[in-house]
Amino acid sequence: MAAVSPDSEQNQANFDFIDSELSTPVGGAQISSLEDVRALIAKKHGGQSMGSDDPIWMLYSLFEVFTSDLSVLLSEVETRQAHERDKLKALVGESAKVLAGELQGELSRLGGAITQIRQNVEVSSIEGLLKQQSQFSNELGVLTSKIKRFLSPIYFLTALNWLSVGALYLIMK
Repeated sequence: MAAVSPDSEQNQANFDFIDSELSTPVGGAQISSLEDVRALIAKKHGGQSMGSDDPIWMLYSLFEVFTSDLSVLLSEVETRQAHERDKLKALVGESAKVLAGELQGELSRLGGAITQIRQNVEVSSIEGLLKQQSQFSNELGVLTSKIKRFLSPIYFLTALNWLSVGALYLIMK
């Protein structure tokens, strides 16, 4: 690396004051006038003052215009944000109303469907009971008809049994 000549050091910008403790405003003071700039520069550079033709005055003026434009821009952005926030609140409120209405409609449809299912279950269970009763009645009727077919032989055999008991009694007497 080439050695730095003393002349090139003089042409280099000196930003050492930025890292120093003196770069922070004392007591929260802000620069609000050219006199404040002059006092700050004198303080940072060991009491050296600068002439009125120094380019720092142009930088201060540009900075002042920049900060005023920035504050106007920030206030415009804040106003826009407030309006957008209000629009968003209104939109969210309207959306919530619409969603609540749709949800209420869906819930009422669901309630209707549940009622219909309940009625179907009740009807199907009643129909099921009626079908079971009908089937039981049919089976009972079939059993009764089978028993009626066998009643004549039962009567005949019962009468024959009594006759044989009576005959046995007469024989044994």
